[in-house]
Amino acid sequence: MIGRKLGDRYEVIERIGGGGMAVVYRALDTLLNRNVSIKVLHAQFSNDEDFVRRFRREAQAAASLSHPNVVNIYDVGRGGDEYYIVMEFVDGLTLKEVIQDRAPLPVQEAIDISKQICSALGHAHENNIVHRDIKPHNILIGKDGRVKVTDFGIARAITSNTITQDGSVLGSVHYFSPEQARGGITDVKSDIYSLGVVLYEMMTGELPFSGETPISVALKHLQDHFVEPRQINPSLPQSVENIILKSLAKDPSVRYQSAREMSRDLEKALLYPNVAKFVAPLFDEQSTIQLPAVGLRTAKTASPGHTSPTEDSVSAPEDGKLPVTDGNEGGKKKKNFWRPVIWLFAVFLLLGVGAVTAYTLVTNYMGEKDVTMPEVVGKSYDEAVKALLNAGLDINNINKEEESSDEHPAGTVISQDQYGGKTIKANREVTLTVSKGPERMQMPAITDLSKDKALEKLKQAGINTSNVTFEEREEKETAVGTVLSQNPASGVTIDKETKIVLTVAKAIEKAKVPQVSGLKLDEAKAKLTAAGFKIGEVISQHSNDVGAGKVIGTSPSYTPGTELAKGETISLVVSQGVKEEPKKKTYDVQVPVEEDQKKKVKIVRSDAQGSAVVVDETIEATKSFHVEVIVKPGEIASIKVYIDGKEEKTIPIPYGEQ
Repeated sequence: MIGRKLGDRYEVIERIGGGGMAVVYRALDTLLNRNVSIKVLHAQFSNDEDFVRRFRREAQAAASLSHPNVVNIYDVGRGGDEYYIVMEFVDGLTLKEVIQDRAPLPVQEAIDISKQICSALGHAHENNIVHRDIKPHNILIGKDGRVKVTDFGIARAITSNTITQDGSVLGSVHYFSPEQARGGITDVKSDIYSLGVVLYEMMTGELPFSGETPISVALKHLQDHFVEPRQINPSLPQSVENIILKSLAKDPSVRYQSAREMSRDLEKALLYPNVAKFVAPLFDEQSTIQLPAVGLRTAKTASPGHTSPTEDSVSAPEDGKLPVTDGNEGGKKKKNFWRPVIWLFAVFLLLGVGAVTAYTLVTNYMGEKDVTMPEVVGKSYDEAVKALLNAGLDINNINKEEESSDEHPAGTVISQDQYGGKTIKANREVTLTVSKGPERMQMPAITDLSKDKALEKLKQAGINTSNVTFEEREEKETAVGTVLSQNPASGVTIDKETKIVLTVAKAIEKAKVPQVSGLKLDEAKAKLTAAGFKIGEVISQHSNDVGAGKVIGTSPSYTPGTELAKGETISLVVSQGVKEEPKKKTYDVQVPVEEDQKKKVKIVRSDAQGSAVVVDETIEATKSFHVEVIVKPGEIASIKVYIDGKEEKTIPIPYGEQ
C-alpha cells in the first residue's frame, strides 16, 4: 500500500495505525497539497455488500458533521476491491496513548478533554448521529491540545457483526453500554455511558470492568458494580465522581439525557466540588409490574386497546370451565361489593398524590427564600456563576447555553433569562447564554480560481473579505490573477474575521535578448545580466569562425531582439578555436648490417592507436623500414628499435613537426 496513489489523488506515505476493521495511513492529497489520513477497509469486509452499503451510508452521514472537535471526513472512495475514507490528519496522540503514558490525568485536564468530547457528541446527536464506539482509541489529542473525535458512523455499521468478529470488538467491549452488551436499542445515552467509562479511565488509569473474554466483560456491564473512582483515586472531588457514577448508571433513564447536560455538570464540577454523593436507584431489567390483587377477582387482565370487562360480561377461565358459585345472584353481589371499594381506593390514591404534590410545591418552591438575581451580562461564565452562588442560587439550577457572537468574546455571558435585580426563589432555574466567539466555519478551497471569484466565494461563506491580503508571484504557466495558494488551507476551521493571505499569479516582465556573439565571456555575461536574465552553464566547443575564448552564441539559440520573460535562464556557448585533427606521420628506420653478419630487428610503435610491434625479423644486410604513426594534437608518438633483443634507440615524433 505504501507508495500507491488512491483515486489518482492520494499518495500513501506511511502506516500510522490499524485495527480489526481497517488500516489507517498518512497520505498526501496531491491536488490540495496537504496531509490526510486514509482508513482502508480490510478485504474481508469489502466482499460483504450489506456491510459496504451501510459503511458508505454512515461515512457519508458523518461527513455532514462540521465541528472543531470532530475529525473531518473529506472523501469516500474505492480502489479495486478496497474501500477507503479520507479524513483530516491530526498530528498528535490518541487519548489511549496519553492514558497509558501518564494516567491518572490531572482533574482539570481530564475535565477539559471530556468537555470537548461532549461538545463533539452534542453536535453529532443534534444531527441524529450516534457514535456507538466512543473509546480512547477513537479520540485524538493534537499538539495544540485540541481534542478530535474520529470514526463517526463507522461503528454503527460495525455493530451489525457479531461481538467476536475476528476479535475486532475486543477493545470496544470495555466501553460498551449495558444496552449495547444486551443487543438492545442504543441511543445518545449509550454514548454517554461510553464517555463515562473513558472519564473513569482518565481519572483512575483503570477500566471499570475487565475480563478474559468479551462475553465476560459484557456480562459485567450488565450485572456487576464497578469499584468507585474515589476508592482508587482518593484525591478525586466528589462532584467529579458523581459525574462518572451518573454516566455509568445501568438504567439509561438515570444517566445524563444529553451530552449538553453532562457538559454543564463538567463546567460546574470544580467550582462546586463538595456535594452530596450521587446514588443511582437500583435497576433490575428483569423486574415485573405488580397489579393489585383485587383486579384478579373481576376479570382477566385486558389486552392493550381493549376495555375491562363490565359487570355483565365475565371472561371464562382458560380451561373453558365456569367457576362454581352459590348462584347467579351471589356472583353479582360479590362484584357489586368490590366495585365501590376499587373506586374508593382510586379516590384516596388521587387525594394522596395531590397532597404530596402540594406539599412538594410548598416546601420546594413557596418555602424557598427570595434572592435578588444579579446582573451578569458581560462577565465571564466563571465570574457569573460565582455571582449567582453568592446571591444564594443553587449551582445545580444554573444552566449554560452557548451561541456564536461577533460582539462578545468567547466565554462571556451574552444574556440571562432572569433579568438583573429581579426577585426570584433560590431554587429557581437560571439559564445563562454564553458566547462561543465568532461563528466558526471551514475555509473553502479557492486555489485555481480568479481573484474576483475567490473573493466572491469567501464572501458567500460569510468571511469578511476586508481581512484578505494578496501576495503576487510570477507564474508563466498560469493566467494573471489566478489564486496559486491560500493560507489558511482549505478545510481549516476559521471565523469570519480570520486573516487570509492569497498568493496570485502576476504578469511576467519581458526583455529582449541582447547581441552577445563575438564578445568575450565576461562581457556577454554582463550584458545578459543587465537585460534581466540569469546566466546558465557555459558550454565550450570548437569553431572555425570564432576565435578561442569568444562567445559563439546562446543556448537555446535566440536571435538577438527575441522577447523572453525576465529572470529566464540563458546559457552561453564559447569557442575553443579551430579543432586540430590527429596527424599521420611516416618515419624511415634504417638498420645497418656488416658483411657476413646477421641482426634480429624488432620495432615497436607507440601512438594514438596504442602500442604495437610493427617489425620483428632477422636481416643479413642493411635495410630501411617504413613506419607510420598517428599523433594527436599536443601529444608525442614514439618508435623504439631493438637489435638482438637490446633497445638500440627511441625516436620521438611530436605533433607539430613535419
